[in-house]
Amino acid sequence: MKITDVKLTAFRRPDAPADKEAMIKGQSIRALMTEVVAVQVFTDEGFTGEALSLGGGQGLAHYIASTIKPMLIGRDPEYLESIWQDMWTLNRLWFTPLFAIGTVDTALWDLYGKILNKPIYKILGAYQDKLPTYASSHTKATVGEFVDEALKYQERGFQGYKLHVLGEPRFDIECCTAVRKAVGDDYNLMIDVVSGYNQREALRVGRALEELDFYWYEEPLRDYDIHGYKMLADALDIPICGVEVNEGSIYTTPEYITQRAVDIVRSDISFKGGVMQVKKTAALAEAFGLNLEIHTNPNPLLDAANLQVALTLKNTDFFEQLVPEHVVQFGTKNCVHIDKQGFAHAPTGPGHGIEIDWEFVNRHKIAVL
Repeated sequence: MKITDVKLTAFRRPDAPADKEAMIKGQSIRALMTEVVAVQVFTDEGFTGEALSLGGGQGLAHYIASTIKPMLIGRDPEYLESIWQDMWTLNRLWFTPLFAIGTVDTALWDLYGKILNKPIYKILGAYQDKLPTYASSHTKATVGEFVDEALKYQERGFQGYKLHVLGEPRFDIECCTAVRKAVGDDYNLMIDVVSGYNQREALRVGRALEELDFYWYEEPLRDYDIHGYKMLADALDIPICGVEVNEGSIYTTPEYITQRAVDIVRSDISFKGGVMQVKKTAALAEAFGLNLEIHTNPNPLLDAANLQVALTLKNTDFFEQLVPEHVVQFGTKNCVHIDKQGFAHAPTGPGHGIEIDWEFVNRHKIAVL
């Protein structure tokens, strides 16, 4: 079997959320769910693998078309590791973004699943069929908004709630304190600072979070600050979660693990370059006794593909769902199903299990490469 073509359709979502609905640490991430690339990888035996990008629009489509697409034509799609290594080489030679590699790799794994007629998690080796889900907030303007949303998703059966806070220690502590009081002592709570603090601020907030019995403390500092992360990990009992945005795919993670600068490793098929890179990173973390928790995306297809990998891991506790769901669910005919007990289930069907709504994509396309 050979890859015969790669089609890239950039489209602009007409119902993209307002900036105030898509705030992370005081900045809008609206662009990540507005201009998106739909990828199709075709073969000479009639199989097609598909993926949606995390943002990027026409610029990302041009990167893929100019660097990755020519390399794929004529390749055997079952040689996934060989293809990935060649894409990784392109990252060095032509600065092909990891987001481009992760998007194409997701399409290739969807293709592989369709060839074998199995979901990705069954191909990799399933560990479980469902995962507890926590609701992951956007940044709110008031304490009350965080409290109301946490209570809403607790009532819906979600098994935890994570605050994407503003990055202002006093306000953030106030929000976390109010949410803990509202949901009770036994509910799982997390915080994601999106690298909003300096070291002094991070230590101050971390001590408050310990008093509030938060489940983890995510990305308090910029990921490159290994000195600061090790200081926090040594000084605090609350687990420190990080390295989701470090460039270098799997290769920049070992130093954080061996230095024990994080207690929980973070990864993502889009941010880290693909399916097997997350799987490999999880194995590395497991060897050192650490969990790997997979990051979410404002994109239902990438979320499903991340869940496919998560279901193969012993050392992961949760599936992350950005909320409210209507902000991040678009361009597909189905999404990850979260049941009334708060468990996420992989979509049925081969590959990542998500069907792109091609009528929607083609109606709003802005370029085809």
